[in-house]
Amino acid sequence: MKRIAGEQKLGRQAERLAEALRRAGEPEEEVQRRVQNALQSALDRGANRRPLRGAEHDAANPFVGCRSVTVVAGDLRMRRVDLFGWLEQEGWFFRGISGKLRPTPSAVSNGFAVLRGPASIQYGQITPLGRAELARRLIKSVDGEPIS
Repeated sequence: MKRIAGEQKLGRQAERLAEALRRAGEPEEEVQRRVQNALQSALDRGANRRPLRGAEHDAANPFVGCRSVTVVAGDLRMRRVDLFGWLEQEGWFFRGISGKLRPTPSAVSNGFAVLRGPASIQYGQITPLGRAELARRLIKSVDGEPIS
């Protein structure tokens, strides 16, 4: 169904292009050539486009695997307030003007944390890389597997 609608839209665009070229005084051979080139170009672009699947989709999404500090604290078997304190002490998070903890630019650039949500309610999360680094530094296990 989508394909048919896309082809109909492409056909209408080709008709509008041909009409505009004719109004501009282009010879009919030139109109046909340019419409044909435009259609072929659009079809080539469409043929190379495909939906992302599985791992490709995950790789394109920077938030896959990110967890809240509360969940990470549970994974590390520690209290939430203790983890927040550690993150603040190590410079991964800082207390903003509103009093909420936000990830520092260095934690974000190192890939340990991300800032999510719209500007009015942004919140920080720990990335999978950040969880592994926390586990390494705190000598704990992540997901029940010991860190070597």
